[in-house]
Amino acid sequence: MDAKKAAELINQIRPEVAIPVHYGSIVGKPSDGEFAELVEPPVKAELKIKF
Repeated sequence: MDAKKAAELINQIRPEVAIPVHYGSIVGKPSDGEFAELVEPPVKAELKIKF
């Protein structure tokens, strides 16, 4: 699942907070952090991985 598909899923299930954890290290690339920009309010995206 890429960042766009993950954000689509989060926008459907609408949790209070979404924390992506597998971008840039295990799979994907650091630029997959775009997930936070694709998540719609009121969902809050928390990016915990720092590059």
